[in-house]
Amino acid sequence: MVMSVLVLVVSTALFFFYIQTVCDKALKREFNRAYFQDVIKAIHLEFPRLCNLFDPNVFYNYSDARQVLKGDFATLEYLLRNAGPSRRHLSWCEKVMVFYFRFLLLFLPIRHAFRFHEKEAVLRLASILQLFASLVGEKLSFKSFTATPSGS
Repeated sequence: MVMSVLVLVVSTALFFFYIQTVCDKALKREFNRAYFQDVIKAIHLEFPRLCNLFDPNVFYNYSDARQVLKGDFATLEYLLRNAGPSRRHLSWCEKVMVFYFRFLLLFLPIRHAFRFHEKEAVLRLASILQLFASLVGEKLSFKSFTATPSGS
């Protein structure tokens, strides 16, 4: 009995370690231009204001930050799924990032209650949203370039 519980705990820990590693690698992805800025301006996303949380002059409100993250995530997830009419499904990496975002957002109230690296978690969620915005911008710009007829 004890051995099976130990195997379960170690397996779960390894699973989340691998998920974190894949997500860290995805977050380090470089884009050839700042697509996320175009998407932020176009649909008026609010998560960029969360990126300066460590500035002492900025007031941090947990409930507002959580609402901003949830709303921007819903918008970007919809756009990720529907940016290309030919492909309605997310790639495996995008699915992992969506799962990771939801997991971090699920445990954000616990971090808030115990004051355990709450701002770092919010910044991590904002960086995931920035990745989503960049992916949406990349898909839309690629689609507009392929849809443009080449000159004669």
